[in-house]
Amino acid sequence: MEDRFNLFDEQWIPIPLKGKASLRQVFTDETLESIGGTAIQKLAILKLLLAIGQTAATPEDNDDWKQMGAQGLGKKCIHYLEEHRNLFFLYGEKPFLQFPSLKKNKEKHSLQERDIGTNYLPDLPSDNNTIINSFQTSHPLSDSDKAVFIVSIMNYSLGGKRTDKNSPIFTPGFATKKGSAKPGPSLGNYNGYLQTCFQGKSILETVWLNLLSRENINSFFPQTCDMPIVPPWEKMPSGEDDKTARQLKSGLMGTLCGMCRFVYLDGDGIIYTDGIQYPSHKDGWREPFMAFSNDEPPKVAWVDTSKRPWRNLSALLELSLTNTCKDINCPQISMLFRRNCKAINEIGIFSGGLKVRANSGDQSVKQTDDFVDDSTFLTTSILNEEWFSKLKQEMNGLEELSKILYSSINKYWAGLKSGSSKAIAANGSEAFWDSCNSIKQCLFEKVQNDEKLRLQRKQFSDIAFAVYNNFCPKDTAKQILQWAESRPSFSKYLALEEEETIDA
Repeated sequence: MEDRFNLFDEQWIPIPLKGKASLRQVFTDETLESIGGTAIQKLAILKLLLAIGQTAATPEDNDDWKQMGAQGLGKKCIHYLEEHRNLFFLYGEKPFLQFPSLKKNKEKHSLQERDIGTNYLPDLPSDNNTIINSFQTSHPLSDSDKAVFIVSIMNYSLGGKRTDKNSPIFTPGFATKKGSAKPGPSLGNYNGYLQTCFQGKSILETVWLNLLSRENINSFFPQTCDMPIVPPWEKMPSGEDDKTARQLKSGLMGTLCGMCRFVYLDGDGIIYTDGIQYPSHKDGWREPFMAFSNDEPPKVAWVDTSKRPWRNLSALLELSLTNTCKDINCPQISMLFRRNCKAINEIGIFSGGLKVRANSGDQSVKQTDDFVDDSTFLTTSILNEEWFSKLKQEMNGLEELSKILYSSINKYWAGLKSGSSKAIAANGSEAFWDSCNSIKQCLFEKVQNDEKLRLQRKQFSDIAFAVYNNFCPKDTAKQILQWAESRPSFSKYLALEEEETIDA
C-alpha cells in the first residue's frame, strides 16, 4: 500500500479556534495554546506528544530539564520526527500503531471491517445500536479524524464486546482473552479514572512541563530502571504477551501509548481486535496521571460529572505543599510541582476524563455520563504552605455552604410534600457549583487577602441564595411560609475569624 497521510506533516490535531495542526506545528509554533476535542482526545494526544518527547529528549534530572527548556525540547522532537518520518504514515506498509497482519488474516479468520461511528468516543458502535436520529448514524471519517481515533483507543478504549470475536491469538500459548475486551488502562474499570496533569500557555510548554526526567521514571517505574525508552511505533509488539508487550505493561510507555487494541484501517472502516491486556488499579495498575491513595485496595479519584475537578485541588496539592498526604496523591503533580513552579510564573492544572458505566463486561456512556474537562491556573509565586492552609479552609467552607443549601432546598420540598426533595436538592447543589466555577480563579488568587476574601465569600453566598430562590419558588401563601421556614443562613460562612458574625 502507498505511504500517505504522514502525521508529522498533515494537519490532524484539533486546535481551538485555529482548526488543525501537524506534529511539526505543535513542536514549533508556540502560538498554539491548547489541544482541542473531548477530554479523552486532549489526554490521548498529549500522551502521544509526551511519548515523542520522552523518546527524543528525556532529561537526566531537573537541571537538565530546565536547561533544555520548552524550545529545546521542541527542536529535539523535530529532529527525532524528521529522522523517523517513515514511521508516522497513517497508511502504508507500516501504518502508525496498526497491525497489517490483520488485513492478511482477514479472510482466513473471517475478520470483519467495522464502522468507526462517532469518533469522539474511543469505541465502536454496538451491533444492536438503536438509531433514533441521523446524528447517531455512522459517517465516513476524514483521515485526520481517523488519526485522532487511533491515538485515543490505545489507552482509553471502552471495555466490551465490540472487538472482533474471530481474531486469532497472536502470542502462542496466550489464552486469557474473553468475550469482553478489557478497557484501556488509562480509562479503567467501573466509572473511569480522573486524569490530572500540568497545562502551560502553549502545547509545547504543556509537553515540557509534563516531561519526566530519568530520575522520575526510575522512581515511579523501578522495574524498568534505566531501560531504554522505546515507543511502539519503533518496535511494535508481535502479540498480546511477547517481550515488547510485557515491557509496555510495566513501563512509562504503556501509560502513554499502551496498545490495548490491535487495529487496522481498512477502507472507510477498521478491523478492531483486543490487544495488550492491562490490569485494573485493584491488580496493581498505576500511572502518573492517576490520583490514588496508598491504601489496599487503593482509593482512586473517579470521574464525577456532578463534581467539578477543581474541588479536589487542595487534595491534589497537599503532598507538594505540605509534604504530607492524608487522602489521594497524583504523582504527575507531586513529582513535578516544585520543579515546574521554579521555572514559570503561572502554572495550569488540567483534570479530565470520561464517566462510564459497566454492565455485564460492557462499558457504555448513558444517562448522566459525560466528559469532564477542567483547567485551573495558579500564580506560582503565591504557592506555599500558608496559601494552601487558607485554600483548604475556604474549600471546606464552600463544601459546607453547599451542604446548607442542599439541606434548605430539601427541607423546602419535603415540607410541601411535592416532588422528590432529595433529587431537587441535589440538582440545586450542582447548579451552585456550576455557578461558582466562573469565579473560582478569583478565589485562588485572593485567598490570602482578608479584605478581598470577605467580598469573595459574599459572592459565593449570593450565588447560593440565588440558587435557593430559583429552586424554591414563593408564588403561593403556602410556598412563602415554607420558603421562610427553610431559608438558609450563611452567617457562619460569611464571618472571618476576627470579624463579627454577619447575618445572611
